[in-house]
Amino acid sequence: MGLFQLSNKSSGADKNGRRVLMQELENLQGECFLVMRRVDMMALTAVGNLRGLTGTTLKEMQEDPTRMDESFSEKKGPFCIYHEWSGEKELSMDFQRRNGQWVNLSLRPGELGQDVLRLTDVTEQHRTIEAYEQRLEESEKASQSKTTFLSRMSHEIRTPMNGIIGMLSLAEGKLDENSEVMQYLKRADGLSDHLLSLINDILDMSRIEAGKVELEEKSFSLRRMGTQLQQMFAKDLEERGIRYEVRFEDMTVDAVVGDEMRIRQVIINFLSNAVKFTKEGEVTVTFRQMMLRDGKADLMFRVHDTGIGMAPEFISRIFRPFEQENASISHNYGGTGLGMAITDQLVRLMGGQIVVESKLGKSSDFTVFLSLPVASSEEVEEKPQMAQSGETDVEHCFEGKHILLAEDNEINAMIGREVLTGMGAEVEAAENGQLAVEQFSRSEPGYYDLILMDVQMPVMDGRTAARAIRALGRPDGKTVPIFALSADAFLEDERLSLESGMNGHFAKPVDFVALRRGVAPFLKKEEN
Repeated sequence: MGLFQLSNKSSGADKNGRRVLMQELENLQGECFLVMRRVDMMALTAVGNLRGLTGTTLKEMQEDPTRMDESFSEKKGPFCIYHEWSGEKELSMDFQRRNGQWVNLSLRPGELGQDVLRLTDVTEQHRTIEAYEQRLEESEKASQSKTTFLSRMSHEIRTPMNGIIGMLSLAEGKLDENSEVMQYLKRADGLSDHLLSLINDILDMSRIEAGKVELEEKSFSLRRMGTQLQQMFAKDLEERGIRYEVRFEDMTVDAVVGDEMRIRQVIINFLSNAVKFTKEGEVTVTFRQMMLRDGKADLMFRVHDTGIGMAPEFISRIFRPFEQENASISHNYGGTGLGMAITDQLVRLMGGQIVVESKLGKSSDFTVFLSLPVASSEEVEEKPQMAQSGETDVEHCFEGKHILLAEDNEINAMIGREVLTGMGAEVEAAENGQLAVEQFSRSEPGYYDLILMDVQMPVMDGRTAARAIRALGRPDGKTVPIFALSADAFLEDERLSLESGMNGHFAKPVDFVALRRGVAPFLKKEEN
């Protein structure tokens, strides 16, 4: 059988070569070759470090072959595995001895009723693997700790920010527009918004760098997204005399599969800059279908503006964190210098590309290329369209409505009650999710028109409370609009809220005008 089965008619040279080979094998410290007779499992020959690898000798094995397994930790050691082996296929297994040593057993079918068991010390390989696994585990723990820290910091910062901005808003509502104190408050309000923007960008960038951004794959409508973008910016640009249009060119596809929120975030980042830097002229958003092949649509999203433009040398570094063209940009327009870096990373995660074209003092074009699978229109979830902020029914949509506000923070609860009451609503508060569920359960069916739910609360959190309300055996439990008001501001947090049965998610500090605009379609639906 190869190494150990030499003919009796072997030449002197063959015998001499075998002798030299045997001597070399006997000097091996990390290996052993053990010849076994298959019919009775008798050990015939051992070459190499049998004792060092098994803790037994050839003589001891010949007396009792099971002694080979006594030094191993597993119930089934190398000999037991060999005993159960069919002899038809090659087999390789690692075993750990009680002294910590790792030994590999290699079996292969033999000839003339004899098999060779190869035993190899693989302790170093296992140590290397264990060290790698330990480093990987430590890295995962560090990453999880970073994620937990970011989430906690977001919550701990946003909660007092909600109080500060809310108090400023309440104070402004009680003062004359032209008073000196009002001007101070408006400046403080502007500084609060800038601080919040900085916090948002830093947390978002940190989350991306930590690899904690997961892309969602769901069907959505491109035209519905375009309509939402039109409604978000039209009023502001119209008041400034700037033409604004969302165009669809060569679009034969509407429903696609992808991360709608992330794509919208990318376009909004470009649009926000266009709105900020354009004093006259136009801002346009173009959706264009470039190609349709293999069930995928190659799409182009372009944001064009006639703003201040950029110098050619700046375009090459625009997507670096904290990059702004010059100090005057930051001074005059604000911003953190992180928005573009975040946008670039998101597009890369989606497998896309960004192309930037700009002429200093004239215009800028930001173009995103993405390839998305095509979906059927039936797969797209129906969502209420955002109403125009200037419509009368939006301005007065809270009037006479019964709102259940679940909020454990006393200051934030007071702010919410004051603002909503000022909008004409009747507000009842609950200090945690459990109380909110109980109050809703005790109410007459249809009594509450809207539930606003904080997420992180004692006793029962907001998402659990939303699931409990949806599970109640009453019709309005399934239909009453429930919206999260949360200091958890990542897009992943919004998804968790929607998955819990909520209709939407508003991050703190709460923009109550945006809240009213977002909630209005659901209230109208209830009226119908």
